[in-house]
Amino acid sequence: MPQFLISEPAESFLISLTESLDEVDIGIMLLDRDLRIRFLNRRHAQILGVPLEAWRCGATFRDVLDQAASRFWFAVPPEHVSQCLDQLEQAVRSGSVMPAHIDVADGSRLLFACKICPDGGRILTYADVSRELRQEELLAMEQINAELRFNNETMEDHAAHLASLAEATDESIRKVEEAKRELEREILERRQLEARLREMATTDGLTGALNRSGFLALAQAELDREPSPGRGLALMMLDVDHFKSINDRYGHAGGDLALKHLVTLLGGRTRRTDLLGRLGGEEFAILLPEIIPDEAERMAQRLVTHVAEHPVAFESQSIQMTVSIGLTVVTGPDRSIEHILARADDALYRAKRGGRNRVVKDQEVEA
Repeated sequence: MPQFLISEPAESFLISLTESLDEVDIGIMLLDRDLRIRFLNRRHAQILGVPLEAWRCGATFRDVLDQAASRFWFAVPPEHVSQCLDQLEQAVRSGSVMPAHIDVADGSRLLFACKICPDGGRILTYADVSRELRQEELLAMEQINAELRFNNETMEDHAAHLASLAEATDESIRKVEEAKRELEREILERRQLEARLREMATTDGLTGALNRSGFLALAQAELDREPSPGRGLALMMLDVDHFKSINDRYGHAGGDLALKHLVTLLGGRTRRTDLLGRLGGEEFAILLPEIIPDEAERMAQRLVTHVAEHPVAFESQSIQMTVSIGLTVVTGPDRSIEHILARADDALYRAKRGGRNRVVKDQEVEA
């Protein structure tokens, strides 16, 4: 039973509580055990863009998802919306959901969580973290790196000091050697942790390619470097053709296998210095440093052919796929990797519109 800290009628207290919840900056939704809406605060309605008064009595969590989908609220391709709704509903129905990010079509990002109530219902929270997230990620990485470097340097200094004490006595030498081995072990573990944290922050968990933030950071750094005379940068935007049909036919396990196989194929036909990143879903980007335009176009054509000629075995079937590529060459005035990606994305759109399974150069390259 709830513990009231002041003597006041429960109805009055409940009104006060709901009014207070309407003032918080976090969206809150309370569901019963059948996922029907028991309470929805004003901030949640604002996040969804639907007035509180518009929700009918007996509305369910699925009604909320369908309402959001009808307004193109989710930042996912239209063909993936139904799958996204099913996954969210199933996650809430299954129980508690650890805090996870939901990207919204207006560019914002929400931190979503679900807890099971004692009566079997659910309490959902939505916090807008879009403004803080990018800065927090950068600051967190910087802080982790600084702390790990400081700890490593401190331990190395301690290890050196302990080594100097080894000349004292045989007993001291034994103890110092033990301490030294322990410190060396901790130093190795911390260095491995540092490498693992960096990898996790920049690597796509499914395919092993760079994730979006890792690719953009490294690509921008490459763009800022001075190229060799007569050579420059090229960038490909690559998308799996009709990927939804692969998911529909072979299931998500088959779709995941196809994406991992694609990254293996691309990695085998690109150079060690090239950057391969998964930007989201079935969309990838490849940055080609120190390359001339004709060579970049030949490489793109080879990748299209190579992917089409190498299906992947899945259970007793064979998954055949093709890719479309938009290619752009980085010119002297280019200073933003986002601007270059936009050009390549426009070329990719024209490749898909022109029939897929092909390479299309952006209009600046064609000119």
